[in-house]
Amino acid sequence: MRAISTVLAGTLFAGVACADEVRVDVVFADDFEAAPATVFRIGSIALRDPHVFYFFLFCIDATDELNQQVQQQLDADQDGDGFYDASALVVMRPYANDGRPHRFENQDGVCTTASPSQCSPGVEPAVGRWYQAFDPAPPTVCLGELPDTTSGYSPPVPTPGGNCFATTVVDASLPFGTVSIPLWDTASAAPWPNLGGSTAGGLLRGFLRESDADQIPIDLNGQSVALSSLLPDGAGSCATGVTNGKDVDRDEPGWWMYLEYRLDAVSETGF
Repeated sequence: MRAISTVLAGTLFAGVACADEVRVDVVFADDFEAAPATVFRIGSIALRDPHVFYFFLFCIDATDELNQQVQQQLDADQDGDGFYDASALVVMRPYANDGRPHRFENQDGVCTTASPSQCSPGVEPAVGRWYQAFDPAPPTVCLGELPDTTSGYSPPVPTPGGNCFATTVVDASLPFGTVSIPLWDTASAAPWPNLGGSTAGGLLRGFLRESDADQIPIDLNGQSVALSSLLPDGAGSCATGVTNGKDVDRDEPGWWMYLEYRLDAVSETGF
C-alpha cells in the first residue's frame, strides 16, 4: 500500500458538496509546515458504497469479502519483523480543535505492531491539504452522501457530525489493499480523533472514473478482474439496474466511492 499521492491540486468543497456539509475556509490559513505533528494510522478502511458483485451461478455481493481481504492486508506482518507490512498515516499540523484551518497530510509510514504503535515517515512524499475542526448542529455534518449517489446498503455510509473535522478537496490516488485507486474530488472527515485510542466512523469520498476502473486489476477469489466489472453497470458486471449504481462527475461516467475508516493513535518519530 502506498501513500495517497496528489494527481491535481484540490480546492474547496464548492461544486461537489451538498447543502448540509460544512465548508473549510482557507482564506486566512497560515501555511506553517513546521507546526508540531500529531499522527494517526488508518487502522481499518472499508468500502460502503457502491458494493462490488461477481457472477458464480448467480450475482453475488462480494463487498464483505473484499473488505475482509483489505483488513487482513492492513493487519499483516508477513515476515514477522514486528512492523506492519504497510501503513497509511494521517498527519495533523498541528492537532488543533480551534475552528481554524491547519495543515493536513496523507503519508505512508513504517509502524510497529506493538500497542501503541510507533510510526516514522515512509519513503513516499506527503500529500498536503487543509483541515478544520467543526461542531455543526444537525442536520449539518462534516461530510456525507451526495444526492442520488448511494444505494441504501447496510452498513450505511457514515456521516461524521458533531465534534468533527473536514478537509479540503484534492484529486488523489487512494491506497486500497494492494491497489491504488485514482479518485477525483476526494474529501475526508471524521469525528474528532482520540489521542489515546481509536476513532471510528471516518468517511473518505471520491469519484472513480469508469475509464480508470477499466484499468485497475482486482484479485477476487484468486482471479484478476477489472474493477469496473465488479461495480454496478460497469462493463461485464452482473449487477445491472442498481438504483443510483453509476454516477457522473465533470461529465464523466463512474462511481462516487464512499469508504469508512478508523484512525488509531500512535507515537511518532521523525515528523
